[in-house]
Amino acid sequence: MYKPLILIVLLLSSSFAVLDVSSIGTDEEEQYVMLPNETNEEKPRQQGINYIPFKEVATVVIDQTTDKITKSYTLMSKDNKDFRIPDSLEAKILNKEIISIVYTNTERCTLGVIEATCIMINIEVDDSTEIEFKEKQKMAREIGDSVIDDINQALGTITKYHSTAIQSNNDLTGSEKATFSVTYTMYYLPAKLLFNMLILESITEEIRNAGGFFNNAKMLTEKKNSVFTFSMIPEKQSILHAVQISSTNPGTIGLGNLSPLDILIEDELNRSKLFMHGHYPLNSIVNILIFSEEKLQVLGTYSQIVGSIPENDSMQKNGWYYIKSEQIRGETATSDSADQVVIEGTTMADVFSADEVYLLDLRYLFGKTNSVSKEQLLLSVNPVIADVVLSDTPQNDVSQNGGGCLIATATFGSEMAPQVQFLRELRDNTVLQTESGTNFMTGFSQFYYTFSPAVADYERENPTFKETVKIALTPLLTSLTLLQYADIDSESEMLGYGIGIILLNIGMYFVAPAVLVMKIRKLI
Repeated sequence: MYKPLILIVLLLSSSFAVLDVSSIGTDEEEQYVMLPNETNEEKPRQQGINYIPFKEVATVVIDQTTDKITKSYTLMSKDNKDFRIPDSLEAKILNKEIISIVYTNTERCTLGVIEATCIMINIEVDDSTEIEFKEKQKMAREIGDSVIDDINQALGTITKYHSTAIQSNNDLTGSEKATFSVTYTMYYLPAKLLFNMLILESITEEIRNAGGFFNNAKMLTEKKNSVFTFSMIPEKQSILHAVQISSTNPGTIGLGNLSPLDILIEDELNRSKLFMHGHYPLNSIVNILIFSEEKLQVLGTYSQIVGSIPENDSMQKNGWYYIKSEQIRGETATSDSADQVVIEGTTMADVFSADEVYLLDLRYLFGKTNSVSKEQLLLSVNPVIADVVLSDTPQNDVSQNGGGCLIATATFGSEMAPQVQFLRELRDNTVLQTESGTNFMTGFSQFYYTFSPAVADYERENPTFKETVKIALTPLLTSLTLLQYADIDSESEMLGYGIGIILLNIGMYFVAPAVLVMKIRKLI
């Protein structure tokens, strides 16, 4: 019942926290930031990162603990003008003990509600033992009643009071307050109608006409099981507004060759036109959340793994900027893990029946590009093998320069092995610098990821096979070193050298052994 809402809060809070790290600047095209150099002196560096409070997120949640897959699109902003929420309502919310307001048609939004549209006002009330329970309920109800009329007017709803329920004592945070959910309901409305109502009442024409993930969200409302959720989450001086359209279906999916856009049923994702003129690297994001009973690692990606956001300087490139794997339920879960995320009194850990649950969180940013394709989002994810953890490098980065080769990584034991780094640098600095090379890598990656995870797994299980692969890779690596000495400045040169290397390897791996076998047969 609560799990979708908990995932929403986890996504919204964590995404904004990560994205806002580098969302610096004004409306001007160019700005300066101070960065330390090697002599610990500060010097100005020009960095044209523009800022718009509106952000869009496409999310895929793969829950292996329940065999369910959720896809969603979220539009969010901390500027109430983007969602046309009255200043008077925001002032009321910020002056109350309100921790969140959730407007949704999710099934069974609270106890006793089966099929309805709900507005839940979640409130912290003094949990002093000197105050009786009924008095606490009354206090929460009074706060809810003081803002519900304004909320109804702002959203165009006609909800009526349903119930007030205590959800949890926030022992996790050491707070001396209890969380009450004051729920107001009206007749059930499908996500398509609720989204259209929000468009008419709240979402600005500027956002609607800019397309991007807004169009994807609108199309998702056509699904019969789509869920509408609009949240307002107060912070110190502002409110995070977010509308999300999601759809959850039972099913399992292989992680060895994971294509998020196949799950979203999209050939490509186009970002909002609001971000086309200027540099807005942090305003469009693809978020992949994978819940599993075993720790997972990213073995390879087609796109570059650029690095953790706080350490990235230019933000010019598109790619995976954030990869984090953590245990969120179990004895070794960290104190700042998702167990601490609370909505309606339910923690993330409460919704899992498994004793141990891990979360793999991945985020892809558009950088300066305006769209992302299926191939760019291809991933290979596998359970962590004992003593082989490829993705736990400093700052949760798999690498600083790009995704690794699965087979080479398993063969040489680490993504930081010289052979693996050589392959990565050759790909990024030579092959991907031309259109023909990029097209080749696109087709090759689709083929490569169909078998490489299985080969890499078998290498770890069978040391003899691993050594055999290491010997087999030596001629290939030797032939590829020739490209280091080639001066490739055009498409024709890339094609020429590429075809030459391919023919050379065909000769070494197939023609030469065939000739040798034929000569041995003649001698016999």
